[in-house]
Amino acid sequence: MWIIKRIDEADFGCEERLPGEPLMVLVSLECDDGRMLQLEVADNWLTMQELDEGDEWPEDLDAPDEGEAKSAKQAQWMETYLEALEELD
Repeated sequence: MWIIKRIDEADFGCEERLPGEPLMVLVSLECDDGRMLQLEVADNWLTMQELDEGDEWPEDLDAPDEGEAKSAKQAQWMETYLEALEELD
């Protein structure tokens, strides 16, 4: 489980936000096993989710997302394919 420890305004450096660009915040999360993670999310999204410091993060960050799972499958397929090609030589 991930808990929101801090919410800070994201640093845009010397550049300003572009017109229409959402205000971003830097969210610091801590897992119950002590791991720390920082995410940059739109402040409006955070507000709409009614999330604040001390709240539980609504997503499981430890579970691989669909894109990562698909990439892993493709990499495994490519590795198997290359091994089969090597056997043919």
